[in-house]
Amino acid sequence: MFYGWKIVGVAFLNHFVSVGFIFYSYGTFFKALAAEFGGSRAGVALGLSLMNCATGLFSPFLGRAVERFSIRSVMCLGACLFSAGFLLASRIGALWQFYLLLMTLLGIGGAMVGALPSTTLVANWFVERRGTALGLATVGISMSGLVMAPVATQLIAVVGWRGTFAVYGILTLLLIVPAAWAVVVNRPEDLGLRPDGGSARKGRLGALDTVSPLAAGARLVDHASQVSWPSGRLLRHPSFWAISMSIALNFAANGSILTHAIPHVTDLGFSPTEAAFVLSAMAGLGVVGKVLFGWMSDRMDRRAVLWLATGIQGAGVLFLSGARSYPALLAAGGLFGLGVGGVMPMWGALVGAAFGRRTFAKAMGLMGPFMVPIQSTGAPLAGLLYDRTGSYHVAFMVCLGVYLSAMAALLLLKIPKEEPGPGDSAPLEPGLSTTADPAFPPLQGEGQGGDGFRGLPSAQPTNPIPLPASTLKGEERDDPPS
Repeated sequence: MFYGWKIVGVAFLNHFVSVGFIFYSYGTFFKALAAEFGGSRAGVALGLSLMNCATGLFSPFLGRAVERFSIRSVMCLGACLFSAGFLLASRIGALWQFYLLLMTLLGIGGAMVGALPSTTLVANWFVERRGTALGLATVGISMSGLVMAPVATQLIAVVGWRGTFAVYGILTLLLIVPAAWAVVVNRPEDLGLRPDGGSARKGRLGALDTVSPLAAGARLVDHASQVSWPSGRLLRHPSFWAISMSIALNFAANGSILTHAIPHVTDLGFSPTEAAFVLSAMAGLGVVGKVLFGWMSDRMDRRAVLWLATGIQGAGVLFLSGARSYPALLAAGGLFGLGVGGVMPMWGALVGAAFGRRTFAKAMGLMGPFMVPIQSTGAPLAGLLYDRTGSYHVAFMVCLGVYLSAMAALLLLKIPKEEPGPGDSAPLEPGLSTTADPAFPPLQGEGQGGDGFRGLPSAQPTNPIPLPASTLKGEERDDPPS
């Protein structure tokens, strides 16, 4: 079995813990925290937004750390911080103390375990099957919602919310640290392997970032040994902003619905356990969505796939707003969850397709501070609208408008025909040529021995890798890079 599938397994576990223990459990703690410390629903929901703000500001630094250091070490340190945050949360005496933990140990620790390092890790190990691999890895997010909402409800009923936080702290250490330490390796090249297990389609080179087919006698530079795009280039590219805006709007809307789903259902007269199963229906169909949309992204226009996922979420919100019977609530929640399932794998698939393997962590990290102001407004705004109107109908209609805006933002997105390497405009040795995508104009000095990054020596390999005749004929290349 290709080692990359073990990497997918660890990413699955990390997503399960980092999202399930906070995001999918937050709604179950909602009323308990409000009853213990007082305050409105908007006030309690504010904690999640404060955590998002802290992690968003931290994400550029995390992206650089993931790019430069051992992802295994980042994950293990993050698990220790995350665990400490839960253990301290079990001892809080005021709501502001919980907010402080969400912004520090819980937020930063969860980020070091969760989406950015886990998604980057999977993207490093897969190119041709990246959408499928990301879909399977992020199934952990949906599975956590399927499992953790009812489990947290029962735990709170048995041991209280303080005891539940303590259990989460212990489980974080027991689950994350051993798996990450035993399995995680940054890149397949570190083990002498290639992305996708050497089973890329004809004309694609596993260890080398994809480029156009080469003429006979050409030699290719190994992009895996180069540095990533400079930050300035990313920030000037319209695709960076299109992805950031669309994903942030998706997160703002689905975060609002997922946070307020349990209070909404209980307000309709159903029990907390019944409400938790509506959230589980969202998560359960999210499993299908992640696998389905991940698989589709390897075979279709990725923009169209995200459009479809966003539209399905909007339809789910519309039905959820009007549902009054329990079967209708379950059906609406399932439809909404199906669309939500496509967002996380599509984020990674779009970033990888637009910017390449070597720039993946930096691109995702830089997106954080720009996405936070948008996505953080969702849950507290929905709570505020509830406090003003006494129902969630207006909040749900606002979410529907947000989804339409997310679809419109994708119109700015340009995906190159071939996944770019860090020197995408000049992947060949001087004197050779290949077709460069006009969406990615060259930087001055790129492809000429410079990496476009001031203060760093060139990472251009001195001996480009010659291609065997079998590769030049379009066949798979089975020999490892030398």
